Amino acid sequence: MKFHRVDVDWDEAVVYRPGQRVELKSNPGTVDTIVQYDPMMVPPIWLEHDPRPRYPHELQVVSQSWHPSRTMWREVSAQPACFNRR
Repeated sequence: MKFHRVDVDWDEAVVYRPGQRVELKSNPGTVDTIVQYDPMMVPPIWLEHDPRPRYPHELQVVSQSWHPSRTMWREVSAQPACFNRR
């Protein structure tokens, strides 16, 4: 049995992850949120308020600093370290 090799652009998948805010290049000022990135679909990116999927070259990433893991890391790193007690 032969399996087809699937080439997934993981860098693209990380940049265009669900929850990421993006701006449509064709309509500057229109910001939307990525709902799904599916590398098996062409185009691969589905937006929350747009009925048709989009290609990465149609979008501009608005902000990457909102991501929950980054926010959580800032909150954790701001907490006093319990290991520094003497």
